[in-house]
Amino acid sequence: MNDKPPQHIIIDQSPGEIRVAVLELGRLSNIYLEREHQSSLRGALILGKLQAVKKELNAVFLDLGHVVGYLEGIPKSLPAEGGALLVEVLSEPRGNKGARVTDKFMVAGILVDINPNESGYAISRAIKSKGKRAAIRELLYDLVPKDIGAFVKSTALNSDMQGLEEELKELLSSWERIQSEIKLGGQPKMIKPSPKLVKLTSGYDENTIIEKGKNGLLFDKFNIDIQISNALEPTIKIKGGIVLIFEEMEALTAIDIDLASFKTAQSHPRELAETLAKEIFWQIRLRKLSGVILIDYPRAKSLREREHFFEELKKIASRDESNITIHGWTRTGLLELTKKRLEPSLREIFISKNSSQKPLVEISALEALRKLITNSLGIAEPQLVCARELKTAFMGPLRRALDEVNGQLGVNVDFQVDPNLSHEEFYIHARKRKKNEKQL
Repeated sequence: MNDKPPQHIIIDQSPGEIRVAVLELGRLSNIYLEREHQSSLRGALILGKLQAVKKELNAVFLDLGHVVGYLEGIPKSLPAEGGALLVEVLSEPRGNKGARVTDKFMVAGILVDINPNESGYAISRAIKSKGKRAAIRELLYDLVPKDIGAFVKSTALNSDMQGLEEELKELLSSWERIQSEIKLGGQPKMIKPSPKLVKLTSGYDENTIIEKGKNGLLFDKFNIDIQISNALEPTIKIKGGIVLIFEEMEALTAIDIDLASFKTAQSHPRELAETLAKEIFWQIRLRKLSGVILIDYPRAKSLREREHFFEELKKIASRDESNITIHGWTRTGLLELTKKRLEPSLREIFISKNSSQKPLVEISALEALRKLITNSLGIAEPQLVCARELKTAFMGPLRRALDEVNGQLGVNVDFQVDPNLSHEEFYIHARKRKKNEKQL
């Protein structure tokens, strides 16, 4: 039984950026970004060129074009050095680390996925009707080759058989086209680009509410930017005055629990354990934490409370798709978790590396573009007063986004650099004309 609360998806399309926020009971649970000036590799299918096999690392390294990819585990059927291997990108390259890839990929659809690397099929348990399950099995038997696997998702629950059949045929045709591309060689080359965010939102179940807006208006309505800012803080206060402290480092994250203000910690230890388990899991997912995660659970009179926290965390993790592995308690009494890195953390997405809390220049620039559209009503010649770094971003990587705003406003935005402003500060007003300047 699925006891997960219904989700609310907010899609914001603004110049230079698409933002997708996932809310549960009004609270932000995840955020995804797609920026026009940044190419994404995650989810892309690439015909990689084999560079090296490192048996001591149990890994294969591939040339993916502009980046190096590494495959954990050495496949049984591996081409010779310089040969081609089709892989899906699991995570973006980071610093000196290459992109993590897999050769066990799926060709994904909305209602059904096909798996060229496996045989057999499966149908989501959410589809309970015996008649419909029998009809789906018959369709899969007739259409899907024996050497290809298929999984019919819960989203097919309310779809008719014709829609399922059409999508299945399209996916199989897509796989045939991919195979034709592979035979042409020419590796490394992109076979299928990273899927777009707006397309991905079509895969949610019928209880999901999806709203689409522009220029940050829906994000303002649901206080999403405020919730993002709160999730970027290293310290948060939750129920009863409990304080959670997050210390994010390169290879691990430490989570400290401060109960100084929590008066019922001793009288209600099980309630405390459950509250902490739910909140910490929520924060791990929202903050996109990965790698090694160590939780410093407060000392208790009985080890039972600590174990209850451990079991509660495992129960929550089993119902979620975050792929968190809970290992157990270390000798020093810390609870150790690990999560494979598939994407940057929330701080890496929003916060500058040169500052503990200042946003990236592009975050401020994209926000300024949204404000130019929403706050320039009635201003014939809007002027953006900002730091030089912000103007440089508009003249460089965000030029296309700026041109889009100029087109919407029907006039080119004027810039005034103020050396006293930091890059996260800006304001908009009407351009002041010089005394000798005439209006055309």
